[in-house]
Amino acid sequence: MTEQTNTANDKTPKSKHKFKLNIGFVIFGIIFIYLTITVVANLFKPSIAVVRVESGSIVDSSHYTGVCLRDEEVVNATGSGYINYYIGEGEKVAVDGNVYLLSSQAPDASAETVTVDTSSAGNYSQIRDAVSVFGANYSDSEYAQIYSLQYQLQSLSTEFLSAAKIEAYEAAGSQAASGSVVTTDRSGIISYCYDGMEGLTKDNLTAETFNDSGHEKQQTDPYTYIQSGEPAYKIVHSSQWSIGIQVTEEEASRLEELGSVDMVFSRENIQTSADVEILRKDDGIYAILTTNEYMVRYIAERYVDIEIIYDEAEGLKLPVSSLVKKDFYQIPIQYLIEDNTSYEYGFYCERINEDGETVADFRTDAVYYQDDNYFYVSTDDFSLGDYIGKVGTNENGEDTRYRIGATSQLDGVYNVNKGYAQFEIVNVLYQNGDYCIVQENLNYSVTLYDNIVLNGDSVAENQIVY
Repeated sequence: MTEQTNTANDKTPKSKHKFKLNIGFVIFGIIFIYLTITVVANLFKPSIAVVRVESGSIVDSSHYTGVCLRDEEVVNATGSGYINYYIGEGEKVAVDGNVYLLSSQAPDASAETVTVDTSSAGNYSQIRDAVSVFGANYSDSEYAQIYSLQYQLQSLSTEFLSAAKIEAYEAAGSQAASGSVVTTDRSGIISYCYDGMEGLTKDNLTAETFNDSGHEKQQTDPYTYIQSGEPAYKIVHSSQWSIGIQVTEEEASRLEELGSVDMVFSRENIQTSADVEILRKDDGIYAILTTNEYMVRYIAERYVDIEIIYDEAEGLKLPVSSLVKKDFYQIPIQYLIEDNTSYEYGFYCERINEDGETVADFRTDAVYYQDDNYFYVSTDDFSLGDYIGKVGTNENGEDTRYRIGATSQLDGVYNVNKGYAQFEIVNVLYQNGDYCIVQENLNYSVTLYDNIVLNGDSVAENQIVY
Protein backbone atom coordinates (compact mmCIF):
# COMPACT_ATOMS: atom_id res chain seq x y z
CA MET A 1 0.00 0.00 0.00
CA THR A 2 2.77 2.35 0.81
CA GLU A 3 4.41 1.87 -2.59
CA GLN A 4 1.17 2.68 -4.40
CA THR A 5 0.78 5.85 -2.44
CA ASN A 6 4.30 7.00 -3.32
CA THR A 7 3.75 6.22 -6.93
CA ALA A 8 0.60 8.23 -6.96
CA ASN A 9 2.37 11.12 -5.30
CA ASP A 10 5.15 11.07 -7.94
CA LYS A 11 2.59 11.48 -10.69
CA THR A 12 1.12 14.68 -9.22
CA PRO A 13 1.03 17.29 -12.08
CA LYS A 14 3.46 20.30 -11.72
CA SER A 15 2.34 23.95 -12.23
CA LYS A 16 3.28 25.62 -15.59
CA HIS A 17 4.10 29.43 -16.18
CA LYS A 18 3.12 30.83 -19.62
CA PHE A 19 5.20 33.75 -21.19
CA LYS A 20 3.10 36.85 -21.85
CA LEU A 21 4.28 39.48 -24.46
CA ASN A 22 4.56 43.00 -22.99
CA ILE A 23 3.72 45.47 -25.76
CA GLY A 24 5.28 48.38 -23.85
CA PHE A 25 8.57 46.54 -23.62
CA VAL A 26 8.52 45.90 -27.37
CA ILE A 27 7.86 49.55 -28.20
CA PHE A 28 10.63 50.66 -25.85
CA GLY A 29 13.01 48.19 -27.51
CA ILE A 30 12.19 49.45 -30.98
CA ILE A 31 12.71 53.07 -29.90
CA PHE A 32 15.99 52.17 -28.21
CA ILE A 33 17.26 50.38 -31.31
CA TYR A 34 16.22 53.31 -33.54
CA LEU A 35 17.94 55.86 -31.30
CA THR A 36 21.06 53.72 -31.15
CA ILE A 37 21.22 53.41 -34.93
CA THR A 38 20.58 57.16 -35.34
CA VAL A 39 23.31 58.12 -32.88
CA VAL A 40 25.83 55.74 -34.47
CA ALA A 41 24.92 56.96 -37.96
CA ASN A 42 25.35 60.59 -36.91
CA LEU A 43 28.73 59.81 -35.36
CA PHE A 44 30.04 58.54 -38.69
CA LYS A 45 28.13 61.02 -40.82
CA PRO A 46 30.30 63.88 -42.17
CA SER A 47 29.38 67.15 -40.47
CA ILE A 48 27.86 69.85 -42.65
CA ALA A 49 28.91 73.35 -41.63
CA VAL A 50 26.38 76.14 -42.07
CA VAL A 51 27.06 79.89 -42.18
CA ARG A 52 24.77 82.91 -42.15
CA VAL A 53 24.72 85.39 -45.00
CA GLU A 54 25.91 88.83 -43.86
CA SER A 55 26.46 92.21 -45.51
CA GLY A 56 30.07 93.11 -46.10
CA SER A 57 32.70 94.44 -48.43
CA ILE A 58 35.98 93.32 -49.96
CA VAL A 59 38.79 95.78 -50.58
CA ASP A 60 41.71 94.83 -52.81
CA SER A 61 44.45 97.23 -51.73
CA SER A 62 48.17 97.61 -51.02
CA HIS A 63 50.08 99.81 -48.58
CA TYR A 64 53.09 101.95 -49.49
CA THR A 65 55.36 104.60 -48.05
CA GLY A 66 55.55 107.40 -50.60
CA VAL A 67 57.72 110.47 -51.04
CA CYS A 68 56.04 113.85 -51.60
CA LEU A 69 56.85 115.85 -54.74
CA ARG A 70 55.79 119.51 -54.82
CA ASP A 71 56.50 122.66 -56.79
CA GLU A 72 58.30 124.25 -53.87
CA GLU A 73 61.33 126.33 -53.02
CA VAL A 74 63.09 127.59 -49.91
CA VAL A 75 63.38 131.38 -49.67
CA ASN A 76 66.37 132.71 -47.77
CA ALA A 77 66.38 135.73 -45.50
CA THR A 78 67.28 139.04 -47.18
CA GLY A 79 68.97 140.30 -44.04
CA SER A 80 69.85 139.49 -40.46
CA GLY A 81 67.59 140.08 -37.48
CA TYR A 82 64.73 138.82 -35.38
CA ILE A 83 62.09 137.20 -37.56
CA ASN A 84 58.32 137.08 -37.06
CA TYR A 85 55.67 135.96 -39.52
CA TYR A 86 52.53 137.56 -40.90
CA ILE A 87 51.42 134.31 -42.58
CA GLY A 88 50.53 131.15 -40.69
CA GLU A 89 51.68 127.66 -41.60
CA GLY A 90 49.77 126.38 -44.62
CA GLU A 91 48.21 129.73 -45.48
CA LYS A 92 48.24 131.29 -48.91
CA VAL A 93 50.01 134.54 -49.74
CA ALA A 94 49.45 136.71 -52.81
CA VAL A 95 52.10 138.42 -54.93
CA ASP A 96 53.70 141.28 -52.94
CA GLY A 97 52.02 139.99 -49.80
CA ASN A 98 53.69 140.41 -46.41
CA VAL A 99 55.46 137.24 -45.28
CA TYR A 100 57.63 138.18 -42.33
CA LEU A 101 58.94 141.06 -40.28
CA LEU A 102 62.70 141.32 -39.78
CA SER A 103 63.91 143.53 -36.93
CA SER A 104 67.46 144.36 -36.00
CA GLN A 105 66.64 144.88 -32.34
CA ALA A 106 64.15 143.52 -29.87
CA PRO A 107 61.14 145.66 -28.93
CA ASP A 108 60.40 146.71 -25.38
CA ALA A 109 58.01 143.79 -25.18
CA SER A 110 60.63 141.09 -24.93
CA ALA A 111 60.19 137.39 -25.58
CA GLU A 112 59.45 136.85 -21.93
CA THR A 113 56.68 139.46 -21.71
CA VAL A 114 54.82 138.70 -24.95
CA THR A 115 51.89 136.39 -24.23
CA VAL A 116 49.68 134.36 -26.55
CA ASP A 117 45.94 134.24 -26.01
CA THR A 118 45.26 130.53 -26.53
CA SER A 119 41.80 130.95 -25.03
CA SER A 120 40.53 132.99 -27.98
CA ALA A 121 37.90 131.25 -30.09
CA GLY A 122 40.08 130.99 -33.20
CA ASN A 123 43.22 129.77 -31.47
CA TYR A 124 41.38 127.30 -29.25
CA SER A 125 39.46 125.87 -32.21
CA GLN A 126 42.64 125.13 -34.18
CA ILE A 127 44.28 123.41 -31.21
CA ARG A 128 41.15 121.40 -30.46
CA ASP A 129 40.81 120.22 -34.08
CA ALA A 130 44.44 119.09 -34.24
CA VAL A 131 44.15 117.08 -31.02
CA SER A 132 40.75 115.62 -32.00
CA VAL A 133 42.04 114.34 -35.34
CA PHE A 134 45.07 112.83 -33.65
CA GLY A 135 42.99 111.12 -30.96
CA ALA A 136 40.54 109.65 -33.49
CA ASN A 137 43.30 108.02 -35.56
CA TYR A 138 45.96 107.16 -32.97
CA SER A 139 47.00 103.57 -32.41
CA ASP A 140 49.83 102.12 -30.32
CA SER A 141 51.19 100.30 -33.38
CA GLU A 142 51.86 103.67 -35.03
CA TYR A 143 53.36 105.61 -32.16
CA ALA A 144 55.27 107.84 -34.59
CA GLN A 145 52.00 109.70 -35.21
CA ILE A 146 52.67 111.61 -32.02
CA TYR A 147 55.55 113.42 -33.72
CA SER A 148 53.16 114.72 -36.36
CA LEU A 149 50.93 116.07 -33.59
CA GLN A 150 53.96 117.64 -31.99
CA TYR A 151 54.80 119.42 -35.24
CA GLN A 152 51.21 120.59 -35.75
CA LEU A 153 51.00 122.05 -32.26
CA GLN A 154 54.41 123.62 -32.65
CA SER A 155 53.33 125.22 -35.92
CA LEU A 156 50.18 126.57 -34.30
CA SER A 157 52.13 128.00 -31.39
CA THR A 158 54.55 129.54 -33.90
CA GLU A 159 51.69 131.24 -35.67
CA PHE A 160 50.10 132.51 -32.46
CA LEU A 161 53.40 133.74 -31.00
CA SER A 162 54.45 135.41 -34.23
CA ALA A 163 51.18 137.32 -34.45
CA ALA A 164 51.53 138.42 -30.83
CA LYS A 165 55.08 139.67 -31.38
CA ILE A 166 54.17 141.61 -34.51
CA GLU A 167 51.45 143.31 -32.50
CA ALA A 168 54.08 144.13 -29.89
CA TYR A 169 56.36 145.64 -32.54
CA GLU A 170 53.53 147.72 -33.92
CA ALA A 171 52.62 148.88 -30.43
CA ALA A 172 56.25 149.89 -29.79
CA GLY A 173 55.82 152.95 -31.98
CA SER A 174 59.20 154.38 -33.04
CA GLN A 175 60.97 151.08 -32.50
CA ALA A 176 58.84 149.53 -35.24
CA ALA A 177 60.77 151.65 -37.71
CA SER A 178 63.86 149.54 -37.02
CA GLY A 179 62.15 146.53 -38.60
CA SER A 180 61.53 145.79 -42.26
CA VAL A 181 58.58 143.96 -43.77
CA VAL A 182 59.57 141.35 -46.36
CA THR A 183 57.15 140.47 -49.15
CA THR A 184 57.07 137.74 -51.78
CA ASP A 185 57.26 138.20 -55.52
CA ARG A 186 55.29 134.99 -56.19
CA SER A 187 52.02 133.71 -54.80
CA GLY A 188 51.89 130.39 -53.03
CA ILE A 189 51.35 128.52 -49.79
CA ILE A 190 53.72 129.19 -46.92
CA SER A 191 55.46 126.67 -44.69
CA TYR A 192 58.23 127.20 -42.16
CA CYS A 193 59.42 123.61 -42.34
CA TYR A 194 62.13 122.53 -44.79
CA ASP A 195 64.34 119.48 -45.25
CA GLY A 196 66.72 120.15 -48.14
CA MET A 197 64.73 117.96 -50.56
CA GLU A 198 62.68 120.79 -52.03
CA GLY A 199 64.25 120.27 -55.45
CA LEU A 200 63.02 116.67 -55.66
CA THR A 201 61.06 115.83 -58.84
CA LYS A 202 59.90 112.67 -60.55
CA ASP A 203 62.88 112.95 -62.91
CA ASN A 204 65.53 112.70 -60.19
CA LEU A 205 63.64 110.11 -58.13
CA THR A 206 65.82 107.10 -57.21
CA ALA A 207 65.60 104.07 -54.96
CA GLU A 208 67.79 105.86 -52.40
CA THR A 209 65.18 108.60 -52.15
CA PHE A 210 62.92 106.22 -50.24
CA ASN A 211 65.48 105.66 -47.49
CA ASP A 212 64.23 108.04 -44.82
CA SER A 213 66.66 106.93 -42.10
CA GLY A 214 68.73 110.11 -42.37
CA HIS A 215 65.86 112.45 -43.15
CA GLU A 216 65.63 115.53 -40.92
CA LYS A 217 63.07 118.30 -40.88
CA GLN A 218 64.00 121.79 -39.75
CA GLN A 219 61.75 124.64 -38.78
CA THR A 220 62.29 128.37 -38.50
CA ASP A 221 60.72 129.65 -35.28
CA PRO A 222 59.46 133.19 -34.69
CA TYR A 223 61.47 135.69 -32.68
CA THR A 224 64.68 133.84 -33.37
CA TYR A 225 67.71 135.64 -34.73
CA ILE A 226 68.35 134.69 -38.35
CA GLN A 227 71.40 135.43 -40.46
CA SER A 228 71.16 136.82 -43.96
CA GLY A 229 71.04 133.95 -46.48
CA GLU A 230 69.62 131.41 -44.04
CA PRO A 231 66.26 129.74 -44.85
CA ALA A 232 63.40 132.04 -43.83
CA TYR A 233 60.44 130.04 -45.18
CA LYS A 234 59.29 127.61 -47.83
CA ILE A 235 56.73 128.48 -50.48
CA VAL A 236 54.72 125.97 -52.54
CA HIS A 237 53.48 127.42 -55.80
CA SER A 238 50.73 124.93 -56.66
CA SER A 239 48.13 122.89 -54.81
CA GLN A 240 48.75 120.05 -57.25
CA TRP A 241 51.27 117.59 -55.88
CA SER A 242 52.44 114.04 -56.37
CA ILE A 243 53.44 111.06 -54.30
CA GLY A 244 56.06 108.69 -55.67
CA ILE A 245 56.05 105.03 -54.66
CA GLN A 246 58.11 101.96 -55.54
CA VAL A 247 56.11 99.21 -57.28
CA THR A 248 56.63 95.80 -58.84
CA GLU A 249 56.13 95.10 -62.53
CA GLU A 250 52.82 93.41 -61.77
CA GLU A 251 51.62 96.40 -59.75
CA ALA A 252 52.85 98.80 -62.44
CA SER A 253 50.90 96.97 -65.14
CA ARG A 254 47.79 96.99 -63.01
CA LEU A 255 48.11 100.71 -62.26
CA GLU A 256 48.71 101.50 -65.92
CA GLU A 257 45.53 99.68 -66.83
CA LEU A 258 43.51 101.59 -64.24
CA GLY A 259 44.90 105.04 -65.10
CA SER A 260 43.61 106.51 -61.84
CA VAL A 261 43.06 105.06 -58.38
CA ASP A 262 41.54 105.83 -55.02
CA MET A 263 44.25 106.65 -52.50
CA VAL A 264 43.88 106.68 -48.71
CA PHE A 265 46.22 108.61 -46.41
CA SER A 266 46.76 106.12 -43.60
CA ARG A 267 47.48 108.61 -40.82
CA GLU A 268 44.10 110.32 -40.95
CA ASN A 269 42.17 107.78 -43.01
CA ILE A 270 41.14 110.30 -45.65
CA GLN A 271 40.60 109.29 -49.26
CA THR A 272 41.07 110.99 -52.59
CA SER A 273 41.55 110.05 -56.23
CA ALA A 274 44.88 110.31 -58.04
CA ASP A 275 46.07 110.03 -61.61
CA VAL A 276 48.79 107.45 -62.21
CA GLU A 277 52.01 107.70 -64.21
CA ILE A 278 54.52 104.83 -64.35
CA LEU A 279 58.26 105.46 -64.61
CA ARG A 280 60.57 102.58 -65.42
CA LYS A 281 64.17 103.39 -64.51
CA ASP A 282 67.39 101.41 -64.26
CA ASP A 283 67.13 101.12 -60.46
CA GLY A 284 63.43 100.32 -60.21
CA ILE A 285 59.83 101.03 -61.21
CA TYR A 286 58.02 104.01 -59.74
CA ALA A 287 54.39 105.09 -59.76
CA ILE A 288 53.66 108.82 -59.58
CA LEU A 289 50.26 109.54 -58.03
CA THR A 290 49.09 113.09 -58.71
CA THR A 291 46.22 114.84 -56.95
CA ASN A 292 44.92 118.34 -56.24
CA GLU A 293 43.72 117.63 -52.72
CA TYR A 294 45.21 117.67 -49.21
CA MET A 295 48.57 119.16 -50.19
CA VAL A 296 48.31 121.77 -47.42
CA ARG A 297 47.55 119.10 -44.84
CA TYR A 298 50.85 117.36 -45.63
CA ILE A 299 52.89 120.42 -46.63
CA ALA A 300 55.43 119.77 -43.87
CA GLU A 301 55.77 116.04 -44.63
CA ARG A 302 58.23 114.43 -47.02
CA TYR A 303 57.20 110.80 -46.45
CA VAL A 304 53.58 109.65 -46.13
CA ASP A 305 51.98 106.25 -45.66
CA ILE A 306 49.24 105.58 -48.19
CA GLU A 307 46.93 102.77 -49.26
CA ILE A 308 46.01 102.28 -52.91
CA ILE A 309 42.59 100.72 -53.48
CA TYR A 310 42.72 98.68 -56.66
CA ASP A 311 39.18 97.41 -56.42
CA GLU A 312 36.33 97.11 -53.91
CA ALA A 313 32.80 95.79 -53.78
CA GLU A 314 29.91 95.85 -51.31
CA GLY A 315 27.00 93.46 -51.00
CA LEU A 316 26.35 90.08 -49.43
CA LYS A 317 29.62 88.51 -48.29
CA LEU A 318 29.91 84.74 -48.77
CA PRO A 319 32.75 82.25 -48.38
CA VAL A 320 34.14 81.18 -51.75
CA SER A 321 33.90 77.56 -50.56
CA SER A 322 30.09 77.85 -50.53
CA LEU A 323 29.90 78.45 -54.30
CA VAL A 324 28.79 75.65 -56.62
CA LYS A 325 27.87 75.56 -60.31
CA LYS A 326 24.69 74.10 -61.73
CA ASP A 327 23.55 73.46 -65.31
CA PHE A 328 20.31 75.04 -66.50
CA TYR A 329 18.22 75.04 -69.63
CA GLN A 330 17.46 78.41 -71.18
CA ILE A 331 13.91 79.33 -72.20
CA PRO A 332 13.26 82.66 -73.96
CA ILE A 333 11.22 85.02 -71.79
CA GLN A 334 8.37 85.30 -74.30
CA TYR A 335 7.35 81.71 -73.52
CA LEU A 336 6.30 82.56 -69.95
CA ILE A 337 2.48 82.39 -69.90
CA GLU A 338 -0.25 83.21 -67.41
CA ASP A 339 -2.60 80.25 -66.98
CA ASN A 340 -6.25 81.12 -67.62
CA THR A 341 -7.46 78.92 -64.77
CA SER A 342 -4.99 79.40 -61.91
CA TYR A 343 -3.72 82.82 -63.02
CA GLU A 344 -0.21 81.61 -62.23
CA TYR A 345 2.78 82.21 -64.45
CA GLY A 346 4.67 79.27 -65.89
CA PHE A 347 5.45 77.22 -68.99
CA TYR A 348 3.47 74.75 -71.04
CA CYS A 349 5.63 71.68 -71.68
CA GLU A 350 4.50 69.08 -74.24
CA ARG A 351 4.21 65.39 -73.31
CA ILE A 352 2.54 62.27 -74.70
CA ASN A 353 -0.32 60.97 -72.52
CA GLU A 354 -1.50 57.37 -72.06
CA ASP A 355 -3.72 57.63 -75.13
CA GLY A 356 -0.81 58.66 -77.31
CA GLU A 357 -2.06 62.23 -77.56
CA THR A 358 0.17 65.27 -77.38
CA VAL A 359 -0.80 67.46 -74.43
CA ALA A 360 0.86 70.32 -72.56
CA ASP A 361 1.48 70.34 -68.81
CA PHE A 362 1.60 73.69 -67.06
CA ARG A 363 4.71 74.02 -64.85
CA THR A 364 5.21 76.85 -62.38
CA ASP A 365 8.11 76.02 -60.03
CA ALA A 366 11.00 75.51 -62.41
CA VAL A 367 12.53 79.00 -62.68
CA TYR A 368 15.83 79.63 -60.87
CA TYR A 369 16.91 82.87 -62.53
CA GLN A 370 15.93 85.42 -65.15
CA ASP A 371 17.96 87.87 -67.21
CA ASP A 372 16.92 90.20 -70.04
CA ASN A 373 16.53 87.39 -72.55
CA TYR A 374 16.05 84.04 -70.81
CA PHE A 375 14.56 82.15 -67.92
CA TYR A 376 16.89 79.50 -66.47
CA VAL A 377 15.11 76.28 -65.52
CA SER A 378 16.31 73.13 -63.81
CA THR A 379 17.48 70.19 -65.90
CA ASP A 380 15.56 67.99 -63.42
CA ASP A 381 12.23 69.58 -64.34
CA PHE A 382 12.71 69.58 -68.11
CA SER A 383 14.47 67.33 -70.61
CA LEU A 384 16.63 68.04 -73.59
CA GLY A 385 14.38 68.31 -76.65
CA ASP A 386 11.20 69.21 -74.74
CA TYR A 387 8.87 71.57 -76.53
CA ILE A 388 7.76 74.66 -74.63
CA GLY A 389 4.60 76.49 -75.64
CA LYS A 390 0.98 75.72 -76.41
CA VAL A 391 0.26 72.78 -78.68
CA GLY A 392 -0.56 73.73 -82.26
CA THR A 393 0.11 76.83 -84.32
CA ASN A 394 -0.87 80.46 -84.15
CA GLU A 395 -3.36 82.27 -86.36
CA ASN A 396 -0.70 82.62 -89.06
CA GLY A 397 -0.02 78.90 -89.09
CA GLU A 398 3.38 79.33 -87.43
CA ASP A 399 4.71 76.91 -84.85
CA THR A 400 4.51 78.62 -81.44
CA ARG A 401 6.79 76.16 -79.67
CA TYR A 402 10.41 76.39 -78.49
CA ARG A 403 12.56 73.30 -78.29
CA ILE A 404 14.86 73.14 -75.28
CA GLY A 405 18.49 72.72 -76.25
CA ALA A 406 20.70 75.56 -74.95
CA THR A 407 22.27 75.15 -71.52
CA SER A 408 24.19 77.49 -69.27
CA GLN A 409 26.04 77.24 -65.96
CA LEU A 410 25.20 79.56 -63.09
CA ASP A 411 26.91 80.14 -59.75
CA GLY A 412 24.89 79.43 -56.65
CA VAL A 413 24.83 78.25 -53.06
CA TYR A 414 22.79 75.75 -51.08
CA ASN A 415 20.21 77.44 -48.86
CA VAL A 416 19.26 75.30 -45.83
CA ASN A 417 16.63 77.50 -44.18
CA LYS A 418 14.07 74.70 -44.59
CA GLY A 419 16.35 71.95 -43.32
CA TYR A 420 17.39 70.63 -46.73
CA ALA A 421 19.80 71.86 -49.42
CA GLN A 422 18.00 74.12 -51.88
CA PHE A 423 20.03 75.62 -54.73
CA GLU A 424 19.79 79.39 -55.16
CA ILE A 425 21.73 81.38 -57.73
CA VAL A 426 24.11 84.24 -56.90
CA ASN A 427 25.59 86.99 -59.03
CA VAL A 428 29.25 87.31 -57.99
CA LEU A 429 30.42 90.93 -58.14
CA TYR A 430 33.93 90.42 -56.79
CA GLN A 431 35.99 87.55 -55.47
CA ASN A 432 39.32 87.08 -53.74
CA GLY A 433 40.97 84.05 -52.21
CA ASP A 434 38.53 83.42 -49.34
CA TYR A 435 35.40 85.52 -49.85
CA CYS A 436 33.18 86.88 -52.56
CA ILE A 437 30.65 89.69 -52.77
CA VAL A 438 27.33 88.86 -54.42
CA GLN A 439 24.52 91.14 -55.52
CA GLU A 440 21.79 92.01 -53.02
CA ASN A 441 18.06 92.06 -53.80
CA LEU A 442 18.41 89.72 -56.75
CA ASN A 443 15.36 87.67 -57.75
CA TYR A 444 15.58 83.95 -56.98
CA SER A 445 18.77 84.54 -54.94
CA VAL A 446 19.89 84.41 -51.33
CA THR A 447 18.99 87.23 -48.96
CA LEU A 448 20.46 88.72 -45.81
CA TYR A 449 20.63 86.28 -42.86
CA ASP A 450 19.88 83.18 -44.94
CA ASN A 451 21.67 80.01 -43.79
CA ILE A 452 23.86 78.41 -46.44
CA VAL A 453 26.21 75.43 -46.59
CA LEU A 454 29.82 76.47 -45.97
CA ASN A 455 31.29 73.83 -48.32
CA GLY A 456 28.91 73.62 -51.26
CA ASP A 457 30.57 70.50 -52.68
CA SER A 458 29.80 68.54 -49.49
CA VAL A 459 26.05 68.23 -50.15
CA ALA A 460 23.66 67.43 -52.98
CA GLU A 461 20.53 69.31 -53.91
CA ASN A 462 17.50 68.39 -51.74
CA GLN A 463 19.74 66.59 -49.23
CA ILE A 464 18.41 66.79 -45.68
CA VAL A 465 20.86 68.72 -43.55
CA TYR A 466 19.07 68.87 -40.20
